[in-house]
Amino acid sequence: MRVRVDGNEVVWDLSRCASLGAILEEIYRKVGETGRIVGRVEIDGQELTDRAEKELGERSLESVVEISLTTGTAEELLRSGLQGALSLASAIGKDIAKAVGSFRSGDAAGGQSLYAACIEAMGTFFQLTGGILNGIRSGYFVVSGGASAGASAPASETAEMLERLLDSQKRQDWTAMADALEYEVTPNLKKWVVFLEALSGGQAK
Repeated sequence: MRVRVDGNEVVWDLSRCASLGAILEEIYRKVGETGRIVGRVEIDGQELTDRAEKELGERSLESVVEISLTTGTAEELLRSGLQGALSLASAIGKDIAKAVGSFRSGDAAGGQSLYAACIEAMGTFFQLTGGILNGIRSGYFVVSGGASAGASAPASETAEMLERLLDSQKRQDWTAMADALEYEVTPNLKKWVVFLEALSGGQAK
């Protein structure tokens, strides 16, 4: 099994690690010793998400060919995370507008397809924002002006909104879904954008 860090193959003794989870933990420790933070992990070309990391923690090592990591300083990763989240929010907003248009015009199939894409993108968006907030709370990321992590994040409001949206989907109430997307999801997404821009303090520029 090869391990690459920022494109360069490294030779680390991981022989004592009995599982993929143990190897990842040891890799994170070794990267941390260099003063850098792991920003992205790929296993055999597939990105490792937080959920997948838990699922793959006990995966057999025999099937793993290469683990590739991208690292950076705390400032670099914060800036990259903010840029990614803000760009994704912009794209989601456009797709939501299209989905609303489809539902309101009676094109339920088209609306559902766009809605599914929006939900998938929003999952990535909230994974990014969650990572940013966790990084700030843990002290890895320092935001300008001493902004308090989570002080203005509309997290609980977002969860309640998504529950109502899911309920409308289950009832196949396309008008209610269009209303929820336009009058709840879109304003909520804008609140997240304002929050992230405030956190950036110039980091995302």
